[in-house]
Amino acid sequence: MEENKRLKDNWEEEFKLVRRNPIYFIELYWNKLYPDEKIELSDEEKQKFYNKYRMAPLLDERNLREYCDKIDELKAKGVKDWEAFL
Repeated sequence: MEENKRLKDNWEEEFKLVRRNPIYFIELYWNKLYPDEKIELSDEEKQKFYNKYRMAPLLDERNLREYCDKIDELKAKGVKDWEAFL
């Protein structure tokens, strides 16, 4: 119930995440809509699809460095690309 409220209250943010991250879409939406047809991907497959469809948020000169620093920090902690900004 709480997840449903979160999705309803924040639909635009959820939409942006789905547009930028195909793994988020598969895991949060597709696999729940079609539980009998779940998609299970290896880390290599997830990375391949993430690279193919990823979209970076619009950045300007002010927040580009901050964005890059955050990515470097998350990778150093072992966070995978598709998990970084969920």
